[in-house]
Amino acid sequence: MVEQKLERKTDDGIFQGALESAQQLLEATVKAENETSELSYDFMTGKTDNIHNLMIAQEKSSILLQFTMQVRNQVMQAYQEIMRISV
Repeated sequence: MVEQKLERKTDDGIFQGALESAQQLLEATVKAENETSELSYDFMTGKTDNIHNLMIAQEKSSILLQFTMQVRNQVMQAYQEIMRISV
């Protein structure tokens, strides 16, 4: 499961912490997608008949992907807002 760690950091470390959190989220999403693919393959080839675990893995993967896309959208909005600021 993805754990979010919120810590107070200095101004220098805020961006680094956000970047590390985004990296962890992407890694968790890729891992969930890979697990789902593996379970799907096992189910289709008859190695397992446990549809319950497959459905749970698919939903988990879907939720993580949706969350990742929402984070991406928020980052893009923040970037666009920063670019609008005149210096």
